[in-house]
Amino acid sequence: MKKVFKVILGILLSIVLVVCLLYGAFIYMIEFHVATVDKKSYNEYEVVMQSVGSPLFFSSADGRLLLKKNGKTINKTDFTLSDDGGSIRKEVWSVSWYKDHVGVVIRGSEQDDILYSLYYNGKTKDSIVTGQDAITTQGDMAGNDADEIRKELKMVADYLHYDDIKYGISAKGWMYAVVYNKDGVIRDLNYYEAHEHEYVYEETKNGTTIVLGFYKIENGQVIDEHTTAWH
Repeated sequence: MKKVFKVILGILLSIVLVVCLLYGAFIYMIEFHVATVDKKSYNEYEVVMQSVGSPLFFSSADGRLLLKKNGKTINKTDFTLSDDGGSIRKEVWSVSWYKDHVGVVIRGSEQDDILYSLYYNGKTKDSIVTGQDAITTQGDMAGNDADEIRKELKMVADYLHYDDIKYGISAKGWMYAVVYNKDGVIRDLNYYEAHEHEYVYEETKNGTTIVLGFYKIENGQVIDEHTTAWH
C-alpha cells in the first residue's frame, strides 16, 4: 500500500512540476521574453526594435528600442503599442536619421503616432506627432532609407572601379562616401539632395572642390549622366 501511495504521490508531484514549468514558461513568454523584430543602420549607428513579452488577447504590446554605435548600446527606451492586440512587428515603425539622434515613429490603430528620439549622447524624449511628415526637416536624412543610400553609394563606387570605400555623415546629416584608389587620390561621392537616387562625384584639391561627374541609379543600374555641371 505504501508503495502504491508513493507511486501516486510521485505521479502527482511530477504533474505539479510539469504544470509549474509550463506556467513559468507561459509567464516568461507573456511578460519577459525579448526578441529582435527589426533593425536599421546608418553609418556606424544601428537602431534595434525588440518585443518584450507577448500581448495577451487584445491587450497592448510592450517593446524596446536600442541605439547602438559600433555594436555597443549607447541609448535605449521602452514603449507600448496599442494596436488592437497586434504584436510588435516591422510595419509599426519608421526610422529617420539626424545629425545628433535617430527618430523612431511607432504607429498603432488605437493610439496617436509617437515619436521617440534617441540621441547619440544618451538623452531620450518622446512626443505625439501626426505622421512621418511632421518630423521631416530640411537638410537631414528624414524619411530617406540610409541602408538604400549606402547600397547605392557602393554601386557607384564599384562602377568607378574603386578599391576601398568609407562612409561618413556630412554637416547636414547626409551620408556620403570617401573612395580610395591605388593612385593615392581621395575623392568623394555625395548624395545629391535635389534629386533622389542621384550622386555627385567630387575631388578636393588645395581647398577647391571639383565636380567630376553625376551618377544616378535607375532600375538597379548605375547611369553616367556625362556632365560635371550642377542641374
